[in-house]
Amino acid sequence: MINTLPKPKLIDVLACPGCKNPLSSTVKCDNCGLEFAEDSGTPKLFDPNFSRTVQFEFSANRAVIEEQKLQQYFNYPPSVKVSDKLPYHLEPAQFKIINELPANQKVLEIGCGGGQMREWVTQQGHQYIGVDISKTRVHDWLQKFGGPDILCDAHSLPFGDNQVDLIYSAAVTEHLACPHLVVQEIARVLKPGGYYLGNVSFLEPWHDSSFFHMSPLGAIELLTQAGFEIKYVWPEKGYSAFRSMFAMGNGVTKNMRFIGDMAYFAYSMENNFKNLGRKILKRPEKRDIKQAAKVSGAIFWIATLPAE
Repeated sequence: MINTLPKPKLIDVLACPGCKNPLSSTVKCDNCGLEFAEDSGTPKLFDPNFSRTVQFEFSANRAVIEEQKLQQYFNYPPSVKVSDKLPYHLEPAQFKIINELPANQKVLEIGCGGGQMREWVTQQGHQYIGVDISKTRVHDWLQKFGGPDILCDAHSLPFGDNQVDLIYSAAVTEHLACPHLVVQEIARVLKPGGYYLGNVSFLEPWHDSSFFHMSPLGAIELLTQAGFEIKYVWPEKGYSAFRSMFAMGNGVTKNMRFIGDMAYFAYSMENNFKNLGRKILKRPEKRDIKQAAKVSGAIFWIATLPAE
């Protein structure tokens, strides 16, 4: 198996999903007695009786986001040129964050699937922990990538407070029954000053029993309610709702993705013509992020937990 966080160090960051006390093994919690099963050697750290009341403060000024504040949050990150192929769903700006971390950081991926990110993260000199709720859909990748290190429910992460340096979660948020609870859990597990990199479906079709697709404002509300400082929230480039409707439709429409690309090309012509005029007048070109977001398949973010 590809290098991952050694088992003794993995134990050091784990906590019981029930009582949240530190675990000394992945067999049983010494504090509350909760016992855990395994799936082909992978610990299953679930609390079958887990229940929690989700709380957050909502004041009148959160009902409408002012344009100035929207401009503060809703921006494309600086362009990053990447020569190597990146892991699926990882945006270049997110790659830059991971690439520039100090050595030997703990990187937790929520919804890791087969563990496809493991090799890339460890090659960057970091310790990787991958978690998912099951292995049922990633059988073909288990041998190649190693699979999850822990099976758990993201609504009750089996980690102690302030244990990891960066949390990455791609194509997962829309599948969470209570995303506000999960992001609160992420804030709990992350060290102060740590990064949360992620994305969420926006105008993709309903898929894989997804619960909540989010607009840019939805992503901003989700992150700020949990206490995160937003660096950037932006629409995914090159993946429009037009394309996703065909790509994620059915076996027939998958072969018609080019129609979606043609529709997006036509939609983009207005901004392209405006930029052509700016170029003729020797004015700087503009990327209209709102126009792009109107038809975006997914929304991405880079956020940090405030340092103490």
